[in-house]
Amino acid sequence: MKIHVKSNTKALNKFIASIKDLDGRAVKAGVPDGEQAWLAGIHEFGVNIAVTPKMRAWLHANGLHLSPNTTSIHIPERSFLRNGFDASRGEVKKQAERALKMLSNGVFDADDVLELIGKVLAGQIKTYARNLRSPAKHPFTLERNGGKANPLVDTGDMINSITFEVE
Repeated sequence: MKIHVKSNTKALNKFIASIKDLDGRAVKAGVPDGEQAWLAGIHEFGVNIAVTPKMRAWLHANGLHLSPNTTSIHIPERSFLRNGFDASRGEVKKQAERALKMLSNGVFDADDVLELIGKVLAGQIKTYARNLRSPAKHPFTLERNGGKANPLVDTGDMINSITFEVE
């Protein structure tokens, strides 16, 4: 009895090359530079803003009367990037495993795997941010933006600016 074994070294070599192409590369998700990144940083870490005479006058004219002793306004931390990342790990891992199977089958290359991971990660963080409700908005802010309860949503621009890049 004879047994013939035929191997496809071309497909194996392509797979090995794709795996090597993944080595040292990463996916970064977040809010890129610009006005939305500035706003995201304020919400991600919180901030104390010094009350200036001009700010005090504006707030007073718009119905928020600060005590003369109030020297700063606190915007609380609403970590949507870090917590959104932590909350998305399971889904990202599941999709990464799916993408790696497609890589092993020759359907995906390394760039496709990283793009898929980036899209899933950014999408999961956006969903987390859209669902965030705590800490709640100050009643003054809530009234001014039409009652939108999500503390991260006013225009939606910041959440919509969450994206990813492959390094």
